[in-house]
Amino acid sequence: MVRSQMNFKRLSLTDIKIDIKRVPRKSALIKAMQEADVQGKWDKSSWGRKLIVQKKRASLNDFDRFKLMLAKIKRGGLIRQELAKLKKESAS
Repeated sequence: MVRSQMNFKRLSLTDIKIDIKRVPRKSALIKAMQEADVQGKWDKSSWGRKLIVQKKRASLNDFDRFKLMLAKIKRGGLIRQELAKLKKESAS
């Protein structure tokens, strides 16, 4: 991203941080970010995982969305069956 001004309302703080000097050069910043594994930490965070899932879902075609719908229906049926079994066992 090119250095520019940004409103505080658009910024969000995370727990990921790196120790750098004030006003680093682009190459020094990239090197520090790679050493601190910022991208890996971001991908493991819940916010990063959510963005990855959003991108994956946006790239699905119609058939993939159809298969996903069928998988959700099947999973829901299995969950209902297991809950019904547990309910019967606890009632008796």
